[in-house]
Amino acid sequence: MSATAAAQPPDADNPDTDSSQQLYELGRFAAVYQRVLANYVDEPDPQKLIKGAIEGMMNSLDPHSRYVDAATFRGMQQELTGKFAGIGVELMLDHGELAIKRILPDSPAAKADLQPGDIVLSLDGTPVQGLSLDAALGKMQGAAGTSVTLSIRRHGRADPFDVDLTRVVLATETVQLQELGRNVGYIRIVEFDDGTFDSLHRATDKLQADIAFNDLKGLIVDLRNNPGGLLDQAIVVSAGFIGKGVVVSVRGRDPGLSKVFVANGVDLVGGKPVIVLINGGTASAAEIMAGALQDLKRATILGTRSFGKGSVQTVSRLPDESALILTTARYYTPLGRSIQAQGIQPDILVLQHDAAAFSDVHRTSGEAGLAGHLKGAGAEEGSGSSFYVPPDAKDDTQLNAALDLLRGVRQNPAFPPRRVVP
Repeated sequence: MSATAAAQPPDADNPDTDSSQQLYELGRFAAVYQRVLANYVDEPDPQKLIKGAIEGMMNSLDPHSRYVDAATFRGMQQELTGKFAGIGVELMLDHGELAIKRILPDSPAAKADLQPGDIVLSLDGTPVQGLSLDAALGKMQGAAGTSVTLSIRRHGRADPFDVDLTRVVLATETVQLQELGRNVGYIRIVEFDDGTFDSLHRATDKLQADIAFNDLKGLIVDLRNNPGGLLDQAIVVSAGFIGKGVVVSVRGRDPGLSKVFVANGVDLVGGKPVIVLINGGTASAAEIMAGALQDLKRATILGTRSFGKGSVQTVSRLPDESALILTTARYYTPLGRSIQAQGIQPDILVLQHDAAAFSDVHRTSGEAGLAGHLKGAGAEEGSGSSFYVPPDAKDDTQLNAALDLLRGVRQNPAFPPRRVVP
């Protein structure tokens, strides 16, 4: 094999560019495939074999690269529009077990008193051991009005128990506004779907209508347990606070394909002080926003270290409407810090006082703890922390610390930050 052939990159649209080594490996795969078809004890399904081979190839990469069938891909698209039929849970893999990470308010799961940290053992009697997140979510979603039974194991409860839930259409308002007294606004961004910026705009308009500008001490933006979502929404939402400036850069294998994403907006709260809350459940697009506001000194970041999911996934639709989701680059903050497997460190570290926050049930080792994760760039790896948020705001140490800072009850050198004007 010549050195030129060995170095030639493959081209998915032009098989003629494949090197001799790549062609050899494809021939090896074809030989194994034909041998299995011809000699396995029971006649195998060719489609299942190919699907299994594709999934195995993707599983050899990183936890976020995957192949999804057509039905799962349709469900993913529906979820990003903010409307889908399901039970209202967000899942994560925790030490190989399927755990509930977040419960949507007013959802069937919330009404059934399911809790973050609950472990899902089976769905409709079928064990979930070995299922991917996509496969498990696919089984939970379905037509509105249909039901699903979850077998749950809960920390502190001796025996598993079953919960019967009826699926409903979940239309989520991804930005939730609350006024804390008459001088502080609180905005929780649940995730970044295609309506998040519009929802933020409505929330800030209402905030300014309800609280006179001179009376407003500042704003708390809660990104805790926000799993991320759409990059373009993270950029325009960030622009709603920083106005103009670099939000994030993307660097992949090919330096020529690196990109810098620049915000070009208007500060929706008129430069008022902002404190952003993060924790171990803050991931992906939410980390991009937190990193941008931190680097540009537009906000003080308070809480605990974020999840560290700082990689870019490119979605390629295949001819049969299935899709390939492939990690193609890493995210970097405006100052060039890698998010991947490192996360965002808060400017002010504040731990929850509730003992539940220190339980393994409510703690994640983040991206750095995922088997086969994409390595970070630059700083030493380490990500994740507790993702526990007390159900009662009066017990929420992080929220109350932010309130004290905004109202001048306590001081910290990191608040307010010295603004960097682009």
